[in-house]
Amino acid sequence: MNSRTSRTQMLYTLGFVFFLICAFAAFFTGVKVGADKTEAKYSHLIEADGASEEFSGSYQQQDLVTFYHNVFLPYREFKRNWNKEVDSLSRNTDARENAATLKNLSILADKQYEKVNQDSIFSSSPLLYQSQLNILKSLTLFSQASNKVSAGSSGTETAKALKNDNFTASAMQFGLLAQKDFYDSMLKWGSKTNSKIPAVPSELKTLSFIQWKKMPLLLKNASIAEMMLNRGIYAGYDPQDITAKIDDMIYSGMASSLKLQDVQSSVTLLISTGAIQEQDFMKWREQYYGKETMPQLPFFYE
Repeated sequence: MNSRTSRTQMLYTLGFVFFLICAFAAFFTGVKVGADKTEAKYSHLIEADGASEEFSGSYQQQDLVTFYHNVFLPYREFKRNWNKEVDSLSRNTDARENAATLKNLSILADKQYEKVNQDSIFSSSPLLYQSQLNILKSLTLFSQASNKVSAGSSGTETAKALKNDNFTASAMQFGLLAQKDFYDSMLKWGSKTNSKIPAVPSELKTLSFIQWKKMPLLLKNASIAEMMLNRGIYAGYDPQDITAKIDDMIYSGMASSLKLQDVQSSVTLLISTGAIQEQDFMKWREQYYGKETMPQLPFFYE
């Protein structure tokens, strides 16, 4: 009796152990299959997003994306609104409305400052860190300039006083310097992604169209950002918009018909005639830049 009971218990035990083995095997097989399916499903996103970074350390794509959303985008929105409001101010003849516009500009600068003023997470990317600081300086000075200038019934004179204020000039300079640092950061990212892209822009000289056409997009943009800084071009459009306009002038034959021979003279003409528009880059992105190396930043794709 005892022997039969022991044998039965042993069979139950062996059966239970066998059941556990089968259960574990099924579980891990399911995990493996699920992981494989998930990897296959999102592999194209990993490749497109650069999620498997080609390098480690500073100026990774995620640094650029985070900076764009948390720092550059709020400032870009401010710059666009600043230019729009100052242009509207210059045509107004109501002193009360002019005072309200100045007040609103100050409030807008303070509001965007709060968005940008967070603990920096770009300590491993010095150019991004410095760009964030310069944007904060720029917004502070814009706010001070708006509070400093007195509004009169002549919107033209009020706008002129605001533009000529020393605080405003410094604010624009810091903003353009921050922009240059951001585009130089993209260049550093690009150099680690594509060996044909230099890590730093070359010393800015007169650029012939022959030299220009050999340059990768990120180097063109960084060069334009430096020109905008040197010339004080504080506009709503971005460096890549000027780049695209120049490329279209060259490839369409317009530059030749206008007897233009270098990039600097082209920039002078385009700025003086107001020929650059926001989103110009997007007009020609597919036509000219389909094979270019670019970080996954919205203003290159949307």
